[in-house]
Amino acid sequence: MHPSESQAILWSQEDAVLHLRLNRPDKRNALTMPMFEALSTAIEAAENDDGVKALLVSGSGVAFCAGHDLEAFAAWPQLRPTDPVPRFLKLIASATKPMVLAVHGAAAGIGVTWMLHADHVVAAPEAKFRLPFVELGISPEAGSTLLLPAVVGLGRARKLLMSATDFSGSEAHAWGLVSELVEASSVQEAAVRAARALAGRDVPVMRRLKAWLSLDDAQVQSRIDEEVAEINAAILRRRAMGAAP
Repeated sequence: MHPSESQAILWSQEDAVLHLRLNRPDKRNALTMPMFEALSTAIEAAENDDGVKALLVSGSGVAFCAGHDLEAFAAWPQLRPTDPVPRFLKLIASATKPMVLAVHGAAAGIGVTWMLHADHVVAAPEAKFRLPFVELGISPEAGSTLLLPAVVGLGRARKLLMSATDFSGSEAHAWGLVSELVEASSVQEAAVRAARALAGRDVPVMRRLKAWLSLDDAQVQSRIDEEVAEINAAILRRRAMGAAP
């Protein structure tokens, strides 16, 4: 196990699968700026390592990821593509190697929008999901305003993003956001199995499939930029009113 400098992201590799574990259980794995940086470094390393053929992401504790740590909003605006959040969002959108998410317990914000960039998502029927952006007074991110309607349908995407309604693992599976539904105790095992299977496929074929099955990368990257710019503007606007997240 090779922990990041912050110890909040743990790396381990077994055969051709690189496993990234969010390790901030006391905060339900809410992502800080060092965590965004560590995840980006790991994903970039995997992309450049021929020995890594798939990535597996999971979380410690009772939840997968509670989203962006609210205290980390003090580091916004994120103005450059190399700043922690834009860098991470662009990397998960452009990654060429299969990515599997083991989503246990609950996920919110980036913990959910990340699923839109995964090739296989495992969750339990009772898992709880939420897209709380509108409640925070900011726009969604990760290209979700483009990708979520493509996955779950425009009407459903409007409801989930505009009302911040909770939804379950069962619903997410029925809508196509979750690939595999298993008992809560089996989420990790099923995700490991899926990652190993994807890692065992022909690499050029998998890379081509990912490209074909994805929306136009330039369009997604452009939408990520637009969303980040809107979050920047919203945070500055709310900060001026004394109401920033």
